[in-house]
This record gives sequence, C-alpha cells and structure tokens, in this order.
Amino acid sequence: MPLPAESEPPAELEASPSDLGGNIASANGAGANLPLDAALPWSIFEAALDAMLIVNDAGYYVAANPAACALLELPQADLIGRRVADFLSLDTDFETVWQDFLAAGQMRGEQQLQLDNGTVKTVEFAATAHVQPNRHLSILRDISDRKRFEAERDALSRQLEQWVISSSEKIEITQAELRSQQQRIDSILNSLECVVWSVDPLTLETIYVNAAATALYGHPPEAFLADADLWFNCIHPDDYPLLLADIEALSYQGKIDREYRIFRADGTLCWVRGQARLVRDDVGTPLRIDGTTLDISDRKRAEFALKDHQATQQALLEAIPDLMMRIDENGNILDLISGGEIVLYGPIVPERGQSLYVSFPKELADQRMHYIRIALSTGTRQRYEHTIEINGELRHEESRVVPISQNEVLVIVRDITERKRAEVTQADLNQKLKLVNAELNRLATVDGLTEIANRRSFDQALDLEWQRARRQQKYLSLILCDIDYFKPYNDNYGHLAGDDCLRRVAQMLSTVVKRPGDLVARYGGEEFVLLLPDTTLDGSIEIVEKVQAAIAQCPLPHDYSEVSSNLTLSFGLVCHCPSVKEHSPRELIHRADLALYEAKAQGRNRYVVGDSFT
Repeated sequence: MPLPAESEPPAELEASPSDLGGNIASANGAGANLPLDAALPWSIFEAALDAMLIVNDAGYYVAANPAACALLELPQADLIGRRVADFLSLDTDFETVWQDFLAAGQMRGEQQLQLDNGTVKTVEFAATAHVQPNRHLSILRDISDRKRFEAERDALSRQLEQWVISSSEKIEITQAELRSQQQRIDSILNSLECVVWSVDPLTLETIYVNAAATALYGHPPEAFLADADLWFNCIHPDDYPLLLADIEALSYQGKIDREYRIFRADGTLCWVRGQARLVRDDVGTPLRIDGTTLDISDRKRAEFALKDHQATQQALLEAIPDLMMRIDENGNILDLISGGEIVLYGPIVPERGQSLYVSFPKELADQRMHYIRIALSTGTRQRYEHTIEINGELRHEESRVVPISQNEVLVIVRDITERKRAEVTQADLNQKLKLVNAELNRLATVDGLTEIANRRSFDQALDLEWQRARRQQKYLSLILCDIDYFKPYNDNYGHLAGDDCLRRVAQMLSTVVKRPGDLVARYGGEEFVLLLPDTTLDGSIEIVEKVQAAIAQCPLPHDYSEVSSNLTLSFGLVCHCPSVKEHSPRELIHRADLALYEAKAQGRNRYVVGDSFT
C-alpha cells in the first residue's frame, strides 16, 4: 500500500516504545495464543521470546523487540523503517490484506517470510490493530523447525503408510496365491474318482478327505472329519479284522494294499481297494497315514460273473461260426473251437498237439506257417485268403493270424465262399454296367442317323478347344456347311433317300477330316460343322477345297438343285485366335453362320470367309 500523502517515512516515527506504556499487548512468552488486549509493561515487550513488532498505519515498523530482530536476522536500526511487505512474497496482495486487517482489527494465521539473505521462514502470527492511535501490534513465532519436523513426520507417516499398504498387499497376494494353490489342489483331488484321505497315525482321526467320499460312502467329508470311527463303522464285519491287522502292520511294513467290502450310507454293499502309506518325518516319527480308496465293484462283479458263467462263455465261443485254433510257433494245434459253418479238411485232435501238416494240405500248411512266423516276429495281425477243395467242392476261406504271446497265435478261419461267389457275380454285373454306360454315353454324344458326333458333343468340344486355344494362343477354325436345296431333294426323292444322303455326306466329311483333334458333327437338319483346332485360315480353306473335291469325285445326282445337277454344299468358315479376355466362343459360331448365309446369298456351291474379329 502506498504511504498516505500526510505520512512520512520512519523519520516521523514520534512514538517511542516507552510511549506505548501498558497498552501494548504481548504474548508473555506464550506468543500469539494470548489475548492481544492483555496489558503488559515495556520490559516484557523487550524480554518476550516471541517476535513483537509495532507498525504504523502505512505498514512501516516503528518498534521491534530483540526476538523480532533475531527472527528477521536484522539489527533494530536496519529493521525500523522497513515495511511489512518487504518480507512477504512478491505475489502477495499486501495492500488488500493490510486494509482488511485494519478494518477487522485482528488477524491470525501462518505466513512465510522472505529474509534479505534469501532465507524463507514460516511463522505463526497474531496481529491487533490500533493498540494505540495509528499503531498496530503483531506477534510472530518461528515455526519453521516445527513445520519441517511436521513435514518429515508426514513424509515418514506416508512412507510407513505405503509400507503398511505394500506389506498388506503382499500379504493379501500371498494369501490369495495360497488360497488359489489350495483350491487347485482341492480341485484336483476332488476331481479324482477315488477317495483321497489322511488320518492321524495314533488317534486315526481324519485330517483330510476329498469330495469323492460322498459318492463312494454316501457320507460327506465333514462326517469323517467329525467322527474318527465312521471309517471302521462302514467296513463289512468279515473284513474288519483284516483292516485292523493291516493298520498294526503299517509300523514295520510302511504300506498296505487290500480289497475289502464296505456298506454305503444307504446300506448297499460295495467292493473297494484301499491303499495306504505311513508318512514319517526326518527322524522317523510317524506324522500321518495317507491313502486312497477306489470303488472296484464293477470289476468284482465282472470277476464273479466270469467265474459263474464259464460254461455259458464256452457255449458262446462254440456258437461262433468261425474256426478258431490256438497254434504254437512249431505249427502244433493247442486248442480248437470248431464252428458249424466250417467244413474241416480232416479230423483234428488238439489234445495230442496235432501238427498243421497232419490236418491240412502241405501247400495250405506252408502258407499258414508263413503268416504265423510273420505275426510272431512283428507282433502284428496278419490276414490272407486261400482256396481249398473239400469233398470235391472248392471252398474259399479267410484266415486271420493274431499273436497272443511270444510263441503262440490265434488263427481264425472264416468261410467266405458265398462272399466270393457274390463278388464274382458283382464283377460280372459291374462289367455289364460299364458296357451299358459306354453305350449310353455313345448314344448321348453320337448322332443316331449319321453316326458322327451330335450337337451336344460339338458344344462340349467347342468349349474345351476354345479354352485351350485361348490359353495357348493358337488359332481355332470353325466351318459350317449346308446341303444346297436339301428340302427339294428330300421332298422329291423321299425321306429314306434324304436320310441316306445325310449319311453319305457325313461319311465323306469324316474321310476328309482325319486329324485326332478335329471334329465332324451334325449341327442340325442338313447342316454340319467342322471344328479344327490349331488350324490357320489357309488350313481351313484347304479342308473346304478337299471336301469340294471329294463331292465332285463321288457325285450324288440332284435334279432339283438350282445350281448343279449333282449335290453341292455351301460353306461359311472363320478362323480366330482368342484373346485372354474372350471367354465364350459364341461370336465364333455367329460369324461362321453369317459367312454361310453370305455363301447362300451369293448363289450357293461355294465358301465365304467370315469377317475377322475386331
């Protein structure tokens, strides 16, 4: 705030500290926390531990106690006449604050002071306006150390808090990992079909049991954890002594493995297999007994069923239509089950270890021994077919050789005579079907009257040759020819003569066009088409001229023609090398047809070359 016009700098500071008398408010060593209106003598102002300063209305210091000089690090002479704003930061709006203070009469708070040597101190202040006319008192206490200590304390507190948070997070992560690991272990153990358990070696109280106990025993795991006797209460009375003996023997055997019976919670009887192991610590003290219990009821039922029904199984084996023989590596028949559908070559007496060479022809026995040796040496199944004559009848058999040990095989012989006969019959039918299909294909592609290719065959060939010419960039020639005045010929000579005329023209065209890739086809009615792959325009003209010469050499009278007394043909031909962008041969046919039309328009009995493609 600028000084008022009537005010002067410190030279006019009339009032001395003694003038303030008892009206100066002091903190009496307690600083700004005491009421500022408490009257204190000047001696206390001088002796106060807190900095005390008197300023005038313009904000200039007029009095300062030693504590103030020490706080601001200036001698009293240098401090008197300085302005409050000199020790505040430049961004402080001192004038506004000062006017608010004068108007309010009191102000308390904390403030940072900037000393002349650059030091920044934080002070706690209490200020009272108008302690005397035009005089104002402020009491300052240096709290820089306290603020620093508080900042350090806060920093340490934050560090401690972060450490606690970090430690808590690590503990939570570790606990979560332990829970996750335990859950995985529980999940693995609970997914097993067998009961996994652990009991105390002295009290036999349950330490752990997985969820499979519910499915096997009908009791939940919690029941076994609560009642140590539940395991033994489930054991069949006849098997109970055996289990007790096994537990007593654990101390020196270390493990047990026994099959026994238990009663489930619903009273049903089950067969189980129990395996257990005594776990000791490093010094040999028993820690626990770990074990598993597996339901083997199905296997036991199968074993009992196998024992109780051996006769039935034997009857089933004997009912199999195949011949089954167990043969050793030397070719001796060790066992035999003869099916009713197999006719034996001769009697077999397996009890005597009869050799294959006694029971079968030498050629068949040699063949069988060959596959027996392969099966034994490779350990793989062998399969082969053979023919044998029994009682004057030729029989077909299929043999399978299955290795069942290092020196024995099982030979299974099946009569496939009927199947072979069916295969022969089927082969005959397939051959006949091929012939029928070939004939149908021929009928589908050959014109029935002229016995040359028909329109369908031509269309297929044209598409193929067009694609080939386009791919290989070669010329493709097409000739359309038409019998001149065929309708008058047919009407006057008769349809039979007309059909014969078409056949003779087709035969003549086929004689001229001889290359394997060329095609002569009946295009429709009295119109024929010649497809000439890889043929230039000169080559196609040469073909037309040869056709004309052939017609002239074998004239066919045609008294009703307007151009000749013999049969003649008109030709329209075109030659083109398709570009890669041309995908359809329709334009080729169209231009040949236009050329043929032009040949007829010019008087027939001639050929016209179609326009080239643009």
